[in-house]
Amino acid sequence: MKPATRYPRPATDIYANRQRWAPLGQGKTVVVTGANSGLGFFASLGLARAGAQVILACRNQSRAEHAMEQIRLRVPAASVEFMQFDSSRMESAMGLAAELRNRPLDALIANAGVIRAPQSRVEGLLGHELTMSTNFIGHARLVGELAERFAQPLRFIGLGSMSTRMLATDPQNLALTRDYHPYRAYAQSKAAVQAFTLALDHRLRQLDLPARALAIHPGYSLSGLTSQVPNINEPDFAKRLIGQLQSSFAQGKHEGAVGLVEAALAPELEDAPRGSYLGPKYLTKGPTALASPAKATRGKELQSKAWELFVEANEGLDPFAL
Repeated sequence: MKPATRYPRPATDIYANRQRWAPLGQGKTVVVTGANSGLGFFASLGLARAGAQVILACRNQSRAEHAMEQIRLRVPAASVEFMQFDSSRMESAMGLAAELRNRPLDALIANAGVIRAPQSRVEGLLGHELTMSTNFIGHARLVGELAERFAQPLRFIGLGSMSTRMLATDPQNLALTRDYHPYRAYAQSKAAVQAFTLALDHRLRQLDLPARALAIHPGYSLSGLTSQVPNINEPDFAKRLIGQLQSSFAQGKHEGAVGLVEAALAPELEDAPRGSYLGPKYLTKGPTALASPAKATRGKELQSKAWELFVEANEGLDPFAL
């Protein structure tokens, strides 16, 4: 897939894109999972500034309410609300889908997940370990439950990672029943998200549906380089120092979140090639641009395995069957 040349690159952080996004969010409803901190919070803030109705789908209601309070302090007219969602539980995905089924929905950002995987393997959904369960399987069930909504111009945004370029994924061992390592668990879960999102976008085209699925990665985004927000991002001196020492190849979460907002709102992406992927221009940092995902996530083997897991997550039903 060759990146399109007509996609105008946004500014490097959510604050500098205020004017660019201002007309794009009006009348749109966007769900952000895991929105109470990190990239999810800053994406929600950017979307609220753009005038979108933002649903913060989070596991912890009190943290979500605090996040909404911080958004309203910065955007007094913000339209934000909380919905319960724990991406490690099937029944939670089903519950969120039931709430969303008859609501306006323009974009779904699958951001919630585990960054620091357990040191030893913890059993999760469908015999997979916890990180795959949280980062991919729960969202897979949510997509399946909302499949009918893809007959509308909905955007699904799957949050990948640059780690997919750094560690090979074994499609025959996605459950990590052998050779478990926390970093491998994280990288493979993100590879599954990317592969599924790319495969979904192609399937939507085959079905001639107006929805899009866009994969993104936020680069190397650190809390130590992120703007301070009380009880949302409050890195101590050590984290700030580490961030500064890595600033030549790292960025803040308020910068990494630009890709999430762009994927939800940018009108130019309607005409982007199928299987499009957004990431920082310089891989780890820089302005958001159309890029090429890791080769494995574009490959048939991993996409097929991720799709099989999607079908399994939906009790053997393929809601996008040809």
